[in-house]
Amino acid sequence: MPMDLEQQILKVLRGMRSDDRPATIGDLARRFGANSHLVAGCAQQMVDKGLAQPSMIEVSGAKKLQGLLPQPASVEH
Repeated sequence: MPMDLEQQILKVLRGMRSDDRPATIGDLARRFGANSHLVAGCAQQMVDKGLAQPSMIEVSGAKKLQGLLPQPASVEH
């Protein structure tokens, strides 16, 4: 049975403490044995839906999604 990547990522985020570093796209891809492009797309959708906070980096002057942080408990759906 295929795993629901979004639900698996949410489990990781919910297990994080507030002082943990962000879960990077690469970390998540390795954890789930998934392609980083697939994880990045899923991560962006989760940010768009308000399920996670983005962790951004600047590359050549443009902001890029690097990873995810959990939503504060009062914001989660």
